[in-house]
Amino acid sequence: MKISEKQKAVLKSYFRGVLVSFLTFLASNELNFDPAVSVIVAALAGPAARALDKSDTVYGIGADEA
Repeated sequence: MKISEKQKAVLKSYFRGVLVSFLTFLASNELNFDPAVSVIVAALAGPAARALDKSDTVYGIGADEA
């Protein structure tokens, strides 16, 4: 199975978002946030990390239109 550069970028972005969300969720639990607040913060952290990554030009904001 051949994976294109765009597919690699999508996977990288997805796994980065999952990792950031998981780490944020663990940190907010350690800080004894309410579980609902922990989930909301974790859900927002993944996309925020993606939006702030200026080096990702293959996929998402700043990508070349194909």
